[in-house]
Formats: sequence, structure tokens, C-alpha cells
Amino acid sequence: MNESDKICQLAELGFNIAQPKGFKPHAVERLFRESVKAITELRGVDLSKCDYRATVSGRIQKTIDRMGDDQAFVPQRMGLDAKADEFADYFVDKILNDICDGKPGRLKKMSNSLADGFYSATLSIRRRYWNERNLNKEKNHTEMEEMR
Repeated sequence: MNESDKICQLAELGFNIAQPKGFKPHAVERLFRESVKAITELRGVDLSKCDYRATVSGRIQKTIDRMGDDQAFVPQRMGLDAKADEFADYFVDKILNDICDGKPGRLKKMSNSLADGFYSATLSIRRRYWNERNLNKEKNHTEMEEMR
């Protein structure tokens, strides 16, 4: 798996938590940027993997609560904490530890480039989601017409 696969997988996990509305980078990249902030705002405090995960997960859960309906659609609030934990686990393991070698400073330096990939991957996932959904609608409509 290369680095772009890691970003794409993270975007997939993020899309399962909250589906951003519109195309503004701030809204589309929000979960990624908040995860970066959760780690980099610790200002040099070195935490364990478990503590980094908890910090990111907590930040994600609070971010979802703060996001208005104009910024994102949250498909399911039930189990949101487990989804946030999964996102945080992946973020810490694959982004912080693998791509950034466990160095928060490197994460901060790379965050803009990585956010660009997250943005693109999220838009691609959303496009695929709506294409599949529209295809299913057409299929169901055609089946209903045939039944008449």
C-alpha cells in the first residue's frame, strides 16, 4: 500500500462518519485538519499511541457535534464514537506513524499536501456514492415500470 492508498482509506473512513456538503475545502477537509490539530496542538508533548488515538477520536466526535447541517450530513449518529475511534486508529497508525514517522512536526509540515489528497479522495468517494445511488434509483424505477 502506498501513501495515496492510506489517504484514500482515511477519506473513506471519514465519509462514513460525515459526508461534507459542497466543495469548499474547509468543509471537505475538516475531519483531516481537526485530526492534525489534535496532535500538533499538543506542542511537543510526546504521548503513547493510545493517548494520540484518544485525543484524535475525541476531537473528531466534538467536531461532528459542532458541524452544522449546512457543512455535513451525518448518516448515523448511533455508533459515531466507534467510527471516530476507527478513524483515529487509522490516522495515528497510517498517517502519523507510517507516513510521518511518528513525528508531529513532520505531520504539521506535510499537512497541506496530505489535506489536498484527502480533499480529492473525498470528492471522488462522494461522486462514486451518488453515481451508485442514482443508478440504483434508475434500476428501481425501471423495475417498477416493468411491473405495471
